Formats: sequence, structure tokens, C-alpha cells
Amino acid sequence: MGAGTGLASGFGKLSDYGMDQPVIAACGDSTFFHAVMPALANAIHNKSNIIIAILDNSGTAMTGFQPHPGLKTDATGGTELPAIDIASVCRGMGARVETCDPFDPEQTQKTLLELLDDEDGVKVLILKQICALSPEKKGKKLFDVRVNESLCAGESCGCNRLCTRILKCPGLVWDEAQGKARIDEAVCSGCGFCASICPQGAIEKKEVA
Repeated sequence: MGAGTGLASGFGKLSDYGMDQPVIAACGDSTFFHAVMPALANAIHNKSNIIIAILDNSGTAMTGFQPHPGLKTDATGGTELPAIDIASVCRGMGARVETCDPFDPEQTQKTLLELLDDEDGVKVLILKQICALSPEKKGKKLFDVRVNESLCAGESCGCNRLCTRILKCPGLVWDEAQGKARIDEAVCSGCGFCASICPQGAIEKKEVA
């Protein structure tokens, strides 16, 4: 709820005392507006060496996707309002800002590594993608997703069950009986992201016509 950025601001000054670990704080887009901006200003003012990852899913996902100042609508949905651009706010304060699509893990990883190499003050990484469960996307699958059991190596994959133990998507589950991952079609939103992280290429996605 925004406290992470304030704490990170302090941790980001510990390099003066020999700490060389990178400092990354995370927040959502709505949290950015109601809690993070003061901490961001403080971090920039004090030249803290930190990265702030803003998970911009275009709504207040925690409590029902209500609008916030970054969107063009009011709380009733009936009036169009000027949206405040998060990237412009951060740049205006003096932070370096990069924006990525988190569903493109290769580019996101490349950008994050570049930011980790930049030790000059505050960096902001905006990960922008509408939540798969948001009203705009709900019920509109982009992909049909399945696990090819002949390719899934299960516990012998060597990835330590990256798909189900680390990714933790509720639509991708571990089948204890089969010893393999599988898709729960009742829960899967069809975003297709999981297909990009399987080292065996066992998770397949097919674009919905």
C-alpha cells in the first residue's frame, strides 16, 4: 500500500555504508496516486539509488477496479475527465522512466537489467497491461491455452516447477496424480503469458478466432 517506496528510499542510501544490493519497490497504479508520490519525491530529493516498479493494470484491482486519477473516467463512469499520466509525473519529478509490457518477458527483463546497471538515482519501471480479470477483458479470451503432456517434463524438467510453484497463476495448476502441469479451463483467462515461461515449450497457446 505504498510503504515499500518509503522504505526503499532509505535502503537506497545504504550504499554510503557499503551495501551493494539492488533495491526495488513495487506498487500498483492506484496506490501510486494515493500513497507513493510523496515517497517518490523524497527518494528523488535524496538521490536514492532505487527502482520503483509500478504495476499499471488500469484500475484499482484490489477493491473492484474503481477508477483512479490515471484514468479518463469518474467514480460513476458517466463523466470523462483528464487522465494524469504516471510516466509524465515521474519524469517531471526527475526520475528516469521506462515502460514495458509485462507480457513481453524478454524485453521486460532486458529493461530491468539496464535499470539495475544504472546507479544514478531513482528509476521507475512502469509495467503496463490491463488486468486479465478487469471488466474490459473479462470473458474475452485472447488465447486458448493447453499443456502438451508429451512435452511437459514434470518434476524432472529442471525448472523446479517454475510454471505452478513460482508463476502462481490460478489458471495453471499442478496435477499431483499425473505429475504434470495442466490448465484449469474454468479459471484460465486466456492471456497466454504462461506459454512464454515454460522452458520445455509444453504450454501452448492458440489465438482465439
